[in-house]
Amino acid sequence: MTALGIDYGGTHTKFLLVSQGGEELARETAPTGSIDELGDRVARFLASAPADAFGVTVAGTLDPATGIVGRSTNLPWLDGTAPAEVLSARLGIPGTAVQDGEAAALAEARLGAGRGSDDVFVLALGTGIAGAHVTRGSVRRGAHGAAGEVGHMRVATNGVVCSCGQLECLETAIGGHQLAARWAERGGAGADGATAVDVVRAAESGDESARAALDDAARALGRAILEVSALVDPELIVVGGGL
Repeated sequence: MTALGIDYGGTHTKFLLVSQGGEELARETAPTGSIDELGDRVARFLASAPADAFGVTVAGTLDPATGIVGRSTNLPWLDGTAPAEVLSARLGIPGTAVQDGEAAALAEARLGAGRGSDDVFVLALGTGIAGAHVTRGSVRRGAHGAAGEVGHMRVATNGVVCSCGQLECLETAIGGHQLAARWAERGGAGADGATAVDVVRAAESGDESARAALDDAARALGRAILEVSALVDPELIVVGGGL
């Protein structure tokens, strides 16, 4: 049996095909597009390396019982849809959807930096900011599948309205595109169209506006970690993700 993992992110989508024993068979990264575009790209990917089943992550809130997306601020076309059901119909193989913070947290807790701990909170920094709390091997999802959404905690001080409609969420300071935007607002040279990597490189080369943007991002992340610690008192906090 082979399985396909689809990391459907806010900027890039990653595909990983593995054998039943966990051996990597194929891997690919592509720009993120609509759910129909995703279906077409997965079909092309599987043409040379077929899978028996798939799992797809969802950047947003997800009802685990129905597989329906409640709200995805970075992929709004998913709101109200069941992405695994849509892809399964397109590909002709069974699949399941998993909230991206939950997927990252379970992977870290079982296979990564959280191994050996019964109480782990994971923050995954990317275009969006995902989070989840794993206790004794299970994710605490909350009543509506939205527990751990640390990206939308108000911990920044930049006056920026978040994509979710709230003011000064963590994501406005440290989300991949948002970090570059905060650098541009400070007049960073070459900031137009920049990525988070460009901000880091500029800071390393002495750009004070880039350093200020990174300092603000780090302070916001620090506040978020303090609030998580105060609320759920985890044994271990793991920070990861593309950023």
